[in-house]
Amino acid sequence: MEDIDSSVMLKEKLLSAGIDEIASYGIKNFSLRRVASACGASCAAPYKHFKNKEEFINEIIIYVEEKWMHLSNQIAGVFEDPKERIAQLCVANVRFKIGNPLYGMGNKTFDTNISEEIKTLFQNDESLAEEKLFAISALVTGTACLIEQGKLDNSPKTFDFLKNRIIAEL
Repeated sequence: MEDIDSSVMLKEKLLSAGIDEIASYGIKNFSLRRVASACGASCAAPYKHFKNKEEFINEIIIYVEEKWMHLSNQIAGVFEDPKERIAQLCVANVRFKIGNPLYGMGNKTFDTNISEEIKTLFQNDESLAEEKLFAISALVTGTACLIEQGKLDNSPKTFDFLKNRIIAEL
């Protein structure tokens, strides 16, 4: 049992160190040796959990996506008003994107939870739901890009503006 626990812990450490590695060096310069070293493990340790570098990077992307799904499910459970819930999910999504550059790399569509919330809110008008989804997706994605480019402040004021704009759109 202890070996299984330590193996799971090492895998978590490797994934976390892999995220830091990509943030520091990018995917092109990703090094499994540096990841292992950051965990205090042998250079062979990553290969006990992953076949190769590509599988490791894919697992990192999945790991980050799972972190977002967990967070978004928690947020969704807190807010009863659907418009407030969608707005809070969107703000959290932007913050998560900024803090986790790998988020979204494994998914070509807008966040599933937010999309489903919008479709449910406008379930009687599919066309309107698609319009709202487009507008909100553009607000969220654009805000994240502008913050990452330094053209918008990463501040409560920006997030309040985004939240209010999303509520107004809904």
